[in-house]
Amino acid sequence: MAPKTLISQNLQFEKKNKDMVKLPKYAQVSKRPIPHPPIATPYAGASVPKTVYVSSRTPFMSAVKRVKKFLVQAEKRATAQVDLSSSRKRDAQKLAQIARAGEKLRREERVVVKATGRAMERALAVGKWFEEKGAEEYVVSVSTGSVLVVDDVVEDEEAKRKVVEAAEKVAKGGLGEESKAALKKRKRAESALAVAEGEEELPETRTRWVNKVEVVVSLK
Repeated sequence: MAPKTLISQNLQFEKKNKDMVKLPKYAQVSKRPIPHPPIATPYAGASVPKTVYVSSRTPFMSAVKRVKKFLVQAEKRATAQVDLSSSRKRDAQKLAQIARAGEKLRREERVVVKATGRAMERALAVGKWFEEKGAEEYVVSVSTGSVLVVDDVVEDEEAKRKVVEAAEKVAKGGLGEESKAALKKRKRAESALAVAEGEEELPETRTRWVNKVEVVVSLK
């Protein structure tokens, strides 16, 4: 999706999640951390992507300072070879140094702030800070997307035992004429019993799509 500015924009996300299989009451979903590459240090070279991952617990100003440090170090690396103090150098040489520094800076002038789910609001707040506080120094854009994550399905054996006992009682109680509600309840119990006893396989994992934002902060 094309980048947008942060001010007065309603972010849109593609709906990818389909109806998931309903889990029995004794099964819970355990969310795995979303994997990502090792986090680069501010002193890593230009070839290393500079990314700041934001969670819902990340302190706001801490994320802002991390982004600023990445950009400051990028500027220092780009200008390290520039020496304008020497009077012996011609203006053309000095301009060439500045041009090379600018080219280096353009290769690593961007920092990407990434967040998913509830943390997206915090990432957008970080971008808005740069957009408003540093309008003369920084350019900010945002794009949306989604990431596929894997969750584990965990069974609670004690809860499973109770479900089986309750389901057996209901399933065996279907004698004589039943009301529609009682019949529906008995069928649910029989289905739960079938899953609990292994007649229907319970998945070990479950996948889902999570919305994400990428806020790009770069030097002007």
